[in-house]
Amino acid sequence: MAKRIWLRRGVLALAALLLTGAAHAEALVDEAARAALLKRPDGRIVHVESEYNDIYVTKRRSELTMSFQLKGWDYTESVSNLSDPDDLPLRYTQVMTVAAIYPEAPKRILMLGLGAGTLSTYLGRFMPGANIDVVEIDRRVIDTAKTYFGLRETERVHYLDSDGRVFLNRRKELYDLILLDAYRGGFVPFHLLTREFYELVKQHLAPGGAVASNVHDGTKLYHSTVKTLADVFPSVELYPSGQGEVIAIGTTWRPDQDMLASRAAALQQAHNFRFPLPQLFERRKTNAQSEAEGGELITDDFAPVNLYDTLGNDLPRRK
Repeated sequence: MAKRIWLRRGVLALAALLLTGAAHAEALVDEAARAALLKRPDGRIVHVESEYNDIYVTKRRSELTMSFQLKGWDYTESVSNLSDPDDLPLRYTQVMTVAAIYPEAPKRILMLGLGAGTLSTYLGRFMPGANIDVVEIDRRVIDTAKTYFGLRETERVHYLDSDGRVFLNRRKELYDLILLDAYRGGFVPFHLLTREFYELVKQHLAPGGAVASNVHDGTKLYHSTVKTLADVFPSVELYPSGQGEVIAIGTTWRPDQDMLASRAAALQQAHNFRFPLPQLFERRKTNAQSEAEGGELITDDFAPVNLYDTLGNDLPRRK
């Protein structure tokens, strides 16, 4: 009975927060800019060179893609549907939204890695009561997302240029949800993969908070990443996208199946997410321990850069 009452209180608190925030929704995309891009012919829109990346923006019908070129390989970083700002064309971004059910009341969200801002825009539009900080190391990526993808900064959604680890070291704020999606080409920068980094992330989680990380499946690096997350977080749950990525969600507490299902239903009922949270929750797997088998603990002192070579063999090379 006590468990049932606790679950009900948590769901009611979450619903109240979201309904209150609905009145404060802001325009997070420039519809005119997106409409203008939609009228342009297909093909490359722009090539932007920065200190960190070769950034390409390419249009194909209604989809606008941001990709990085690294050592001759093309890596898709983000895809946006110009005719529908609530769409998430990349499957892993859809799955990553399930992380919103883990905090009791997701008031503050931090994202490391921007891309074209499709995920931050989606969460901002469907969770108008949440404040979102997005940290991106490459200022030109932020500028490109604003110029070509119509990204807009508001009083509650901020785009900050900084290295993610430096940002966390310099700030003291706590977040209910931290999303890790920082990639350079096809790989997560090494200093954002280590035990020391995950310990830093944990220090910035509010009580009951959660961290979600986008991890490529099928390599030793994947097993090592899961092993390292499980070394820091008492609970790690996995959500496969079915397309080569896994969303790993770490918490300092042990999630309860019924509680998470109730939160997923409450969030869905409150805001009618395009990609229903209860259905995404069905992908939940709690076998992180078995997925960590064969992996190595990644620390600041242990840099197995050879693991990166296991990815990229089948990716299209730019002609």
